[in-house]
Amino acid sequence: MNILNGTEAFTAMSAGQKIECRHVGSDLDFDDIRNFSATVFIDQDHEFRIAVIYMMIGAMQVPEAVKDTPAKGVQCFCPSLLTTELSKAFKWRNSDSDLTLLERGLVHLYEENAITHARALVAVSLGLVNSPFKNEVDLPWDDEEKTSTSQSNIEIISQGPIAVVEDSLTDFEVQEESTKKALDDEYKNHLNQLLDGVSNAKTPAEVNAHTRYTKKWSEEQRKPLLDAIHKRLNELAPDAIEIKEPPSLLSQIQSAEDLTALDVLEIDVASRHVDIQPKLMDAIKKRKFELENQSGEVVS
Repeated sequence: MNILNGTEAFTAMSAGQKIECRHVGSDLDFDDIRNFSATVFIDQDHEFRIAVIYMMIGAMQVPEAVKDTPAKGVQCFCPSLLTTELSKAFKWRNSDSDLTLLERGLVHLYEENAITHARALVAVSLGLVNSPFKNEVDLPWDDEEKTSTSQSNIEIISQGPIAVVEDSLTDFEVQEESTKKALDDEYKNHLNQLLDGVSNAKTPAEVNAHTRYTKKWSEEQRKPLLDAIHKRLNELAPDAIEIKEPPSLLSQIQSAEDLTALDVLEIDVASRHVDIQPKLMDAIKKRKFELENQSGEVVS
């Protein structure tokens, strides 16, 4: 179990992870973060962890794979039936192959979860994991009493006293590269079709409609299309394009409509620089006082 501090927990929660919390040194189990106040992330008396959610594969309970895109550079693991370790480690790059693993529910943040996932897949196939290996057991190709009429795909390469068995079937790495190339080709074809559609669109609505087909694309993949959309919108209606900047956090706090919205903004304050947090918290307190007084006036 990995214990997180407030900053790490807030970052994980912002990425879509379910977070649990408890007092440091407590014998009690972790509880849902929603049962704590929003200021808990800056409280040194609390510790956090990512909640474990389980799914069923056959009769086995398996930690659920992540559903949201990890941040770039995060160490990830996927179940592997082609390795003795039963898992394969990789760093998230947001590549097409990474996104394919995510869509198929095969990305875990912890190696032990990926191994459990692989064990469940083997069990569903009625296979065995960690079966005892005996050196004295004859290998199938060493049995002179058995013959086979089919051509073998296994090649024996001698290296001094060592015999290395090399399977001519495509290994995991080659298969991964092949999958990545196929996905890249598919992306390029799809992008070219969308670019043609944007250049031939007659109205801003038709231009903007092309973004609906890129919901699963990464920011890098969407950039050529967004550039083309911006260019086409300038051609169709140069004066209709307005670049609107989102309101600052301070402005959002001062105009918060209710206490619930203010609680959400208070969580966001914890992620800002420590030098401006006091000013933002003062604004939070002031707006909370105003909203509570408004509620009191309505009740009376």
